[in-house]
Amino acid sequence: MLYRPINCREDFESLIQIGKTSESIHWDYKQQFNDEKKSDIAIDLAAFANTLGGTLLIGVSEKNIDGRKVANNLFNIDEFERIKKSVYTSVLDLISPHIDVQVVPIKVDDVLIVAINVDPSVNLVSVSQEKKGPYYCFPYRTDFGNKYMAFEEVEKRMMDNKTRAMYLKLKKYIPERSKIRIYPTPLGNAQTEWTYEWIDKAENEFKLICNETMSIRLPISDVDEIWQGNISLCLKLKFQLQKGFNFIDIKV
Repeated sequence: MLYRPINCREDFESLIQIGKTSESIHWDYKQQFNDEKKSDIAIDLAAFANTLGGTLLIGVSEKNIDGRKVANNLFNIDEFERIKKSVYTSVLDLISPHIDVQVVPIKVDDVLIVAINVDPSVNLVSVSQEKKGPYYCFPYRTDFGNKYMAFEEVEKRMMDNKTRAMYLKLKKYIPERSKIRIYPTPLGNAQTEWTYEWIDKAENEFKLICNETMSIRLPISDVDEIWQGNISLCLKLKFQLQKGFNFIDIKV
């Protein structure tokens, strides 16, 4: 699922428990912002952008517990404006194409920390490196930190960009279990109500539900467009569904 950005103390406390919460696909910790390691910050931000979005928390130390990096202590960050300027200039200059970030000060128990929220990117982004000559890396995020895409993964991601764009659009504009209108109008559609839900741990597939009684699983690549109608959100498929007495099928 898409991450929830951390914009205030309430957001932080609802997601992060000191001594308990480990780093994840959606957040990571750094005790200090090191100007000499801007490329490391750029890699963290690009990894979130290339995955499903996330937050880098500056001013949160970590410790290793059973192989997991867990939030340990809070440290006051007294140079928020300098960090913000550095992120928006020298750090983001290392990332291409452009990504959307928000640098937010958060007061927790009289300690000021900094959250760098990163929106997921439709485009695959890279980080410029200078180690042993200039080169580009393509990081992504896991529950255990950052990893780097191999050539074949980069190639596949570039080919899958349209599906990813539709996935992010679905996540952003249509809350799970919301009512939707489907086009082309499904056959046998009289007096039916359609909703959709995400399939757990499936980024490329979702479920359409009819009258809360029957459902069909579809790949996101079968979605042609999404828009806000006058009454409800609208979902256009690349084919026409047909509804029977106790089934949903694809009309061929």
